[in-house]
Amino acid sequence: MTRPSNIYLLSEFANQANCKVKRYRTEHESVIEYKKDSVSIKITETNSLVEDKYSMNLHSAQYVLEGKTESKTAMIHHHPKGHQYKHLQFKLKAEHKVIRIDLEPLDIDDYKKCIKGFLAISKQIIESEKKEYKLQDDLVSYFFNNNIKKLEGEKNYLLGKIKLAFEKDRFLDDNSHSISEQELTSLKSEKHLLPFLNWEK
Repeated sequence: MTRPSNIYLLSEFANQANCKVKRYRTEHESVIEYKKDSVSIKITETNSLVEDKYSMNLHSAQYVLEGKTESKTAMIHHHPKGHQYKHLQFKLKAEHKVIRIDLEPLDIDDYKKCIKGFLAISKQIIESEKKEYKLQDDLVSYFFNNNIKKLEGEKNYLLGKIKLAFEKDRFLDDNSHSISEQELTSLKSEKHLLPFLNWEK
C-alpha cells in the first residue's frame, strides 16, 4: 500500500497509549480522540494510495447556531487527484464555508515542516480548549509526548507560509477567489482559527 509520498509523522509526537491505528486495504489511519461532556477533539493522520492528510476536529457545544452544533475542521492536505497543491484547509460547517491556503512551492522536507507546524498549532488549540472548558485532564499529555515541545521553529515556518500565501493571493475561498483583508479580519475573530492566522507575532 505504501507509496513514495506517504508520510508518517504523528507517531513521533503522539502519546502512543491513546493513539489508535486502523489499517484498511488502501488506507492507514492513526487517531487520537478525546471526549468529555460537550468537548470533543480528534487528531487524525491518514495515508492512502491517493493522499496524505492531517486533521484536527473540534466539536463543542459552545458553537451553537440556529440550534445546530458548530463543527470546525482544520487540516493540512495533499490529494494528487483533487487539489494537487499541498494546502491547509479550514471547514466551517455551519457557515458552509471552506478556506484553502496554497502552501506551494514545497519540497518533501518543507512539507514535513508544515505538518509538524500543524501539530504544534494543534497543541496550542488543545491548551486553549482545556482552559476554556476548565478541564482537569492534562490534554496535551493525552494527545502528545514530550517531542511536541520541540516544534516552535516548524510552527513559525508554517505561519510564514500562510502569511506568504495571503500576500500572493493564494488564500482562497471555496470558489477559488482570494480572501480580502476584511474577510481575513473576520476569520481572525474566530479564536480557534486565530493560531493559524496570527503570523505577526
